[in-house]
Amino acid sequence: MNTKKKTLFGALAIALTGALLAGCSATGSSGSGGEAGYADTIHYPINATTASLDPQVSPGGVPAYIGSHIFETLVAQDETLTPQPALAESWTLSDDQLSWTFSLRQGVRFHNGEEMHADDVAASLNRWKSLTGRAKQLLGASEFEVVDEYTVRVTLATPRGDLLAQLANPLQFAAIMPAEVIASATPAGVTEYIGTGPYRVDAFNVDQNVQLSRFDDYTGVDTEPSGFSGRKEAPTEHISFDFVLDNSTRFSSFLSGDFDIVDVSTDNLATAKAEAGVQVERRLGNSYAVVFNMKQGIGKNEAFRQAVALAINADDYLTASVSDPELYRLNPSYAWTENTAWWTDAGSKGRYNVGDAAQAKTKLKESGYAGETVHLLTTQDYAGTHYRASVILQSQLEAIGVKTQLDVLDYPSLLQKRNSFQGWEIYTGAFIVPSTPSQLIYLAASYGGNDDPKLARLVTATAEAVSAEQQQAASVALEEYLWEHVPTINVGDTYTYQAVRDTVQGFVNFNGYPILWNAKIAK
Repeated sequence: MNTKKKTLFGALAIALTGALLAGCSATGSSGSGGEAGYADTIHYPINATTASLDPQVSPGGVPAYIGSHIFETLVAQDETLTPQPALAESWTLSDDQLSWTFSLRQGVRFHNGEEMHADDVAASLNRWKSLTGRAKQLLGASEFEVVDEYTVRVTLATPRGDLLAQLANPLQFAAIMPAEVIASATPAGVTEYIGTGPYRVDAFNVDQNVQLSRFDDYTGVDTEPSGFSGRKEAPTEHISFDFVLDNSTRFSSFLSGDFDIVDVSTDNLATAKAEAGVQVERRLGNSYAVVFNMKQGIGKNEAFRQAVALAINADDYLTASVSDPELYRLNPSYAWTENTAWWTDAGSKGRYNVGDAAQAKTKLKESGYAGETVHLLTTQDYAGTHYRASVILQSQLEAIGVKTQLDVLDYPSLLQKRNSFQGWEIYTGAFIVPSTPSQLIYLAASYGGNDDPKLARLVTATAEAVSAEQQQAASVALEEYLWEHVPTINVGDTYTYQAVRDTVQGFVNFNGYPILWNAKIAK
């Protein structure tokens, strides 16, 4: 291996070395542990539940929303989706672009009081690699190894330009935990939620709430907050993530003062805008996609999948899902238009937003479909958006002669059934949009069961692309293949409305993720 290193972070990494920020550094603390004049607890409503807070086994948004306050990663996305130092203060890449070496920050404490070392990081990341589809595809047989007490290294089989982006991805993220917690984990997840984040877990009351308290020994980087990166001051002593699945209940609780931040449905939009001292914002949040079960049933049939694509009227689908034409935009790409390095409409002409029943019926006949029931897996969680998407897709499929059945489960049960690949053919709903195509979770074989080797090679090519020209060429090739073979169908992008009281300070909604570690609420 070439031992000559090329520093990727340069002077900024040096400036950050040893720069620590105490999570309890807020001044003017009241007797309750918060800043004087501010509430000591933030209650944040969550519109779905989770069976585990272990982000490595729970791919849904809820473990990420909550877990990002508990656990941290080696690198973290800033608001431009660029990886920045977090638990790693710097990193280098060998001249052959295969070996990545991470220098860890010293003095970082876990919630159990122990200092974080390289063995904790290696154990955490090797478990992440074993459990996460996109990490398996990225790393292959490569593993993170301990170089010394504060250094870890991974040597890849081929150059991968997206390693940092994968490590910073906030969904099913590469959380760092103590090695002993990793060693005692069961298939259902870790048995203790111990991280290095600004908040620690006090209680996890399933189906009710997750209660966090400020970690007074927290140390973090001293840079401006941006996205998931930068300072985490924890001015509020407690955060309670409250599971409130019903839309009307969440909004009523907001109006009564139980919550200071809430998602707003179109039915409640006028009321929210009329509420004194409340700001309502529209935020770009998710993309919607249709995912086929490629391991069993009619979902394995390419002509059937093409028929489904031809049947989908994206405007009708998205309008039904979000109930407001202001809350969606058409987009045939698996990247957002803002992501100019990767966005392309290649391959979509004549295949995206067709909504032509006649064409779809012709293709359906070609598939040999014999009238069997097609099961659509869905949930009423997440404010019912997944369910509404499934209902409109069901109507579009039945219009071309496909017999369907909605299987409605709570979200944790849905995840279990989807991961089993048994008893369902189609899953449709919202997905967090990543910064690179190689992070699209539904392209991994572990998600939809698609083990197409050519698709895997095309995804790998996007990961290996470095220059803008290479990235665009790789993205075009990938999306042309996806639209031809449609293992998934991209439908479009959606926005959400969120109401925030003027008393809330320091709250950030970053691509749909609530960031509360710098938030406080004036009394």
